[in-house]
Amino acid sequence: MVTMVPGMRIAARVLAAVAGAYAVTAGTAAMVAVLLVAAIGLSRSDALIVGSSIGYLLFTFLMLWCFAERRLSLVWLVLLVAALVTHAAAMLMEPSLPLTGGKP
Repeated sequence: MVTMVPGMRIAARVLAAVAGAYAVTAGTAAMVAVLLVAAIGLSRSDALIVGSSIGYLLFTFLMLWCFAERRLSLVWLVLLVAALVTHAAAMLMEPSLPLTGGKP
């Protein structure tokens, strides 16, 4: 185990809580919005509102969890994997959405 200066551990947790939780939340909100449009045909604006609302709850939970979890390495691992998975899923599903509004 690598020993860190206590101030660096706190800074790493704050960075994980702010940047890491934001990355996961943004990917999740995008993924939920894409799923709602593709699966049930919800309008894009309504799907975005639902995805953002879920994101607010998730962001709060993740920020609290970043400080509650004892293992800093686990915090970073979970946030990194979750961010990659949610962003990749949203990007892979998005091209399959139908075009709406406006002329091509």
